[in-house]
Amino acid sequence: MQRTKRLFSKGIILNPKMVTQSQFSQIQFQAVLNNFGMLYNVMKAANFVDNAIVQLSNDGMKVIVEDAKSIQASAYITRACFSEFKLAIARPSSVADAPNNPDATLPFVSFGLNLKVFTDCLSMFTSGDYDSSLKLIQKGTGAPLIVILEQHGEDDLITECSVRTMDPFDCMELDFEDEQQIVSKLNVKGMEFFQLLSEMDRNCDEIEVIISPDAPHLIFHSFGELHSETSVEITNTSDMLITFNCTDASRNRYKFHHFRLAMRTLALASKVALRTNSEGLLGLQVMIENSDSSHIFVEYFILPLMSDGDQTTM
Repeated sequence: MQRTKRLFSKGIILNPKMVTQSQFSQIQFQAVLNNFGMLYNVMKAANFVDNAIVQLSNDGMKVIVEDAKSIQASAYITRACFSEFKLAIARPSSVADAPNNPDATLPFVSFGLNLKVFTDCLSMFTSGDYDSSLKLIQKGTGAPLIVILEQHGEDDLITECSVRTMDPFDCMELDFEDEQQIVSKLNVKGMEFFQLLSEMDRNCDEIEVIISPDAPHLIFHSFGELHSETSVEITNTSDMLITFNCTDASRNRYKFHHFRLAMRTLALASKVALRTNSEGLLGLQVMIENSDSSHIFVEYFILPLMSDGDQTTM
């Protein structure tokens, strides 16, 4: 009860008497997650900015955050992660009338959400040994996201939070859909990749990533204060690499701060897919295994720093 009072005073819970499910007779979205510990860890790792875009589709839930138009992270909680997932949304006529149209896209619901507030709600039942579940409900456009946390045990505690939503904001459109622009694709073991970055100089300002068809195939070179430098070279026979494909050599610099942000989820990863294109855009797709064998994916897009020759831009 004291925790509930604190959340109400912070504005997380809008109604001190809680929000009952009976108030939402026409529900647009409803989902249940029996084990939400990994979701909490991923949301906490992605919470390097307060506000996020949430997209709900028949494939699951996508949460997008970005900072200073230089890094973007998208967390994909696939439908298989949920024990129950219902989304009622009318399909656009262009999709309904042309089911075989390869250019047709599935519809989705989109809204803005304060990720810090949402993560604070999830944190209530993430510590301890007890079993707990999460239910998410939204009535429709402009309605709050109802977060229902249920602790299963002797007490069977239920806590309901109403988190304000907002209009979705614009974010960068970044992808690797143009295969001809991709110059390198690597799959690496998650823990080994995390350890490699952890051993780099944590105080460095920039990191240079060199990928080449010729040995050494992969080089991470960090640049820090007082001209300190560290370098790690990896060949395509390394145990860390699962697959290696590089068509053209590339050399790009990035802010190491952006790698540190990605390391929050790399610590949870079982596998990481690394891609670069001809413009220096770096993509890290992190695969995280749930306890029920389902998967959560987090994809980072990191824009390169501007080079002296203006070959890349931020």
